[in-house]
Amino acid sequence: MMRKSVLSLVVSAVLAMPTTAVLAHEPGTYESPIVEMRVKRFKQSGADIQAIFKKHMGAGDFSAIEEAATLMAAWGQEMPDAFPEGSNSVGADPAIWQNFDDFKSKSDAFAKAAMQLKAVAGSADAQAVKKAAQAVGGTCKACHDSYRIKH
Repeated sequence: MMRKSVLSLVVSAVLAMPTTAVLAHEPGTYESPIVEMRVKRFKQSGADIQAIFKKHMGAGDFSAIEEAATLMAAWGQEMPDAFPEGSNSVGADPAIWQNFDDFKSKSDAFAKAAMQLKAVAGSADAQAVKKAAQAVGGTCKACHDSYRIKH
């Protein structure tokens, strides 16, 4: 509940900013607080999925996988709110806003895959967890292929 309130405040602040402030970009800085927040959340999700494969699976640390999946699922549910109209950024393809329903569908698929990973991690079945984690990674790739600009 608290996260949604904070996110709502950030979105409101961004929407109140002049367009030039939202679109300005200087090396080493982010265009706006909402862009900074979403970059941070994407980096966290990337680190979490990497840790699942490179650390937690090998250690049999299924509780860490559940924690990571919980964070990723929450991010998937909140992601569309982190892309208000006009919050363009260097890595975000303008197609996000042109096809926002598809973008929302992809973020929902990510959230659902992460929730499935969390459920499977509770079983401690390493093969099922690996398969579920790969499915999460597949949802990341599907969205990146459509909406991420790599630099």
